[in-house]
Amino acid sequence: MIDFKYFEKPEAYVGLRDGETVCDTCRQLKLCFDATTFYGMDDLNSICPDCLAGGKLADKNAFTCEGDIGTLREQLIQLNPNLNENGINALAENKTFELEKTTPHLVTWQDWSWPASDGDYCKFIGYGSKPFYKKLANSISAEDFFENSFYDSDSYSDDLWSDAVSDKEIKNYTDSSKYSTLFYVFKSLNSGKIITIWDCD
Repeated sequence: MIDFKYFEKPEAYVGLRDGETVCDTCRQLKLCFDATTFYGMDDLNSICPDCLAGGKLADKNAFTCEGDIGTLREQLIQLNPNLNENGINALAENKTFELEKTTPHLVTWQDWSWPASDGDYCKFIGYGSKPFYKKLANSISAEDFFENSFYDSDSYSDDLWSDAVSDKEIKNYTDSSKYSTLFYVFKSLNSGKIITIWDCD
């Protein structure tokens, strides 16, 4: 599988269609991602990993997610104090275009914006579970690490760890579909910081 900049192991966390289908961009019969859930005005059925990673959605009114461009702009302003507004906007728009046009579609319960950290969008690395957070936490408790990872601290509540975070590792999309509450774990490309977004059905 191709290495996607903002999405780790899409073959596990998204999966491909069961059989080969015609890719709507290269018109070849291939194993493809399901494109029926993409956003935008163009109706697509399938797109192969090569075409998605290669930016073949660039000329289509279709995108796979929505980046948190407001937060990204704020970060870029802090990181690039000598850049004017036009320069900041160009940077933010280029990164957002890359994210939204070349990243596999993450299936979520609710619609929310893809998180940004340290001047770029983050990479989705898996579904949160107690074993997963314990692996990531290193020197602090997994529960404290979990709390500190929230993208929106106002969405955190004390009972989430005990009542909602899975005791078992969630290894793939099939596993994730068994839960009505999910924690989506992202990693900063620039600092390695871990970020959590959660939602429920």
